Amino acid sequence: MAQQTGILGLQGTVGGLVFRKDGSVAQKPASNKAKFMTAASMARTRENASEFGLAASYSKVLRDSLRVAIAAASDSRVASRLTKAMREVIGLDDTNDRGQRVFDSTNSAPLLGFNFNAGAGIGQTMYFPYEVTGAGADVTMMIPALNPAADVAAPQGTTHFEVVFAASSLDMETLTYTNAVVAAPLGILAVNSVALANQTVVASFPAAPPAANLVVGVVGINFYQQVNGKFYPLNNNSTNPLAIEYVA
Repeated sequence: MAQQTGILGLQGTVGGLVFRKDGSVAQKPASNKAKFMTAASMARTRENASEFGLAASYSKVLRDSLRVAIAAASDSRVASRLTKAMREVIGLDDTNDRGQRVFDSTNSAPLLGFNFNAGAGIGQTMYFPYEVTGAGADVTMMIPALNPAADVAAPQGTTHFEVVFAASSLDMETLTYTNAVVAAPLGILAVNSVALANQTVVASFPAAPPAANLVVGVVGINFYQQVNGKFYPLNNNSTNPLAIEYVA
């Protein structure tokens, strides 16, 4: 909006003229929107913009579906990093033309291993074995053995930890999701607690997800410090890893 800076002075845009601070006046640049939408020379740009926008939408719905887990274990660039991964998935669509390619659950492998917190890796934190599998309406994490004292690389000041497991089913066409329910999580454990063996944690959907849906299972760990009976997240969650360990 133009504003008067003196008796005669103007700064900003009036009509099609731009009044600059140095007193000069220039024509307002014409909009490139029409050229962008129609020019043949902009075809590749339009295609890339379309697929990038779709990847951003896919990224958002996935982050929304897992927002509770992600809130405790993510970095400031997780949205852009996940959008990049989704863009890679879209690029594997060998059916539709460029600019019209979409998500296909059979191409979801690039998402496997995605780390929501680039500053905290699962491989440098969780040394116990685990396996995540899916069947019907269930996504299951099996832990053959877990010795907290030896198998968890807890940051200094940690008194307790929590193994995180969550799953979601996403319809990438309607951009909607359904969360699975974990009925019996392992809960918050002391870092000096006794070793566990043959633990099974099940995340259950109301019904088996459709084959076209993206089903994602994430695994991570949250660290806490207990003070006067309360559990406080350690280091503002910066040391909590969380990664996609199952896709279907």
